[in-house]
Amino acid sequence: MEIMSALLAALRLEESPLPSPLPQEPPIDPSLVTPGLLGLISFLFLVVAVVLLYRSMRKQMAKVDRNLPDGPGDLEREADAEFQQQAEEAGDMPDGSSPS
Repeated sequence: MEIMSALLAALRLEESPLPSPLPQEPPIDPSLVTPGLLGLISFLFLVVAVVLLYRSMRKQMAKVDRNLPDGPGDLEREADAEFQQQAEEAGDMPDGSSPS
């Protein structure tokens, strides 16, 4: 019977009071909290990663040929610019209204 009562007591999952902090522990002063060594290492890792990515991007951009032929997107932009210029010459506004 004792085993059953101990098992039931364990299954009740009663909350136990949390221990209070020790009286000799000073409160944390926010002005003294610093990121520490882990923060410095993380920051340096990010700086090195950004520098390496920047160097890689510059190398890849140097490989781009600036004299490429016009693609479909360029032709569409040219056509859009031409239609807009024709509409402005005709007096139509881009929002569909007519000039006053």
